[in-house]
Amino acid sequence: MQSTPELEAELLLNSDVSIQGWAVATITEAHLLLQMGQHQEAKGMLREEVEKFKTVAHNWSNSLIKEGNSSLSTAYRFSASPFAEYITPERVTRIKDISPSDLSLDRDQVRRKKNEASVEFDMSYAQERYPKSWIQKQIAIAEYLDSLSELLARLESLEAFADLCESRNLKSSKEILPDENAPSELYLLPAD
Repeated sequence: MQSTPELEAELLLNSDVSIQGWAVATITEAHLLLQMGQHQEAKGMLREEVEKFKTVAHNWSNSLIKEGNSSLSTAYRFSASPFAEYITPERVTRIKDISPSDLSLDRDQVRRKKNEASVEFDMSYAQERYPKSWIQKQIAIAEYLDSLSELLARLESLEAFADLCESRNLKSSKEILPDENAPSELYLLPAD
């Protein structure tokens, strides 16, 4: 993925389609390799692609979270009051997981970041500086970054599944998955 992260509608749409296509292709290839019992090949390919994907997610996060006001240049701005109705705490956590500048913060630093963002939105000039259109743009950014974090999580979980298939020395990943005649239910795989 060679596109430069930028908040421009057409570029964002094209990049999103490319990124999702890349994730689907990676997942498909890994599943095919696992079905054929080629665990090492699947793990190697996933290790390489997950690292690349993580880099892309971090680059997009850095670019889209960066804000003119340093108090708001954090994923934790999405936990402030203007977003409470639209962005869940779980979503903020997932966005934080792909934000390099927020990943290494300790508990006190997180509290400070949240407090600074909250104070910024409580200032008398806030409604003028951060109109509804700006808030809506931030909600869209949060949704996009959350989708990137979810794709990354899926790729990482497939890595764990490949490890499980290898540790059980399966001839095919199909040995551990419910067959197509299984009732539609939630199935949990035992952790080793």
